[in-house]
Amino acid sequence: MVVEQLDAPDPDALVEAAKAAFRDGAVLTVQAHCEVEYDGRTSGYLGPGDRLLVAKPDGTFLVHQPTGNEPVNWMPGGGTVSARVSEADAADEPSRTAVLLARRTTPNERVEVRVHEAHSLTRFDATDGATYEESGTEAEMHEYIESNPDALEEGLRIVEHERETKYGFIDFFARDEDGTPVVVEVKRIQATLNHFDQLKRYVSLYEMGEGPTASLGGDDPASKETASASGDPREAAGNEDVRGMLVAPSASERVERALRDDGLEFVGLSEFDTDAKGATEAKLTDF
Repeated sequence: MVVEQLDAPDPDALVEAAKAAFRDGAVLTVQAHCEVEYDGRTSGYLGPGDRLLVAKPDGTFLVHQPTGNEPVNWMPGGGTVSARVSEADAADEPSRTAVLLARRTTPNERVEVRVHEAHSLTRFDATDGATYEESGTEAEMHEYIESNPDALEEGLRIVEHERETKYGFIDFFARDEDGTPVVVEVKRIQATLNHFDQLKRYVSLYEMGEGPTASLGGDDPASKETASASGDPREAAGNEDVRGMLVAPSASERVERALRDDGLEFVGLSEFDTDAKGATEAKLTDF
């Protein structure tokens, strides 16, 4: 691992160091007062300001402002990043500006940064072959619920995992301590109105007697006896009072209200909450 740093490099020193970093496959970071232009699918301009510039060996280029976790401008990997000195005639004397240009051809787009003043430059000859391993996935939530159904409700018993219906797979079919069937839908991210609609569809199958023929609880003897008495297990399922339970790390008040209004329930498993990598972002309209 090699790290080299230049304090307040002039345009020529910045460009020379940048070219060497790009040539050698090093990571380059520049803290600078700069302006940014984008041209591609649209066009855009970001006026002068203090920013952090990051160029990676795979062609990824990022422009970060002092706040926020997302870059304000960027170019994904697969393109190229180059550096040059631009000369212009100012009113009093010629000026020299370092320019960093990230571009790719599919689609054709470019991000150009004109560095008015470089505060610092760092070259990082980095190696990293590790693979990110995420914990707290939806599969782990399923395993946890299957092993600890009381975490959702005391006395809850899991009857079947991933039961197939005409609308897709129900995550869990369960029964509460009174024997009432419970349809459980599990989500890894914050619950949304789309998730509410999905649970509502699954519950409606059982309320209307359109669930799978095994819908009375698989190996539950009492359920089988009820089905036998009616002569039609689908009809028996339709006569039962079915509960619907949406399980997620969290839910907005709007989603919880929609569930309550339809007689459905929300159970939060905050231990699976995350604000880091891996969670799929929902749209504002989902809440």
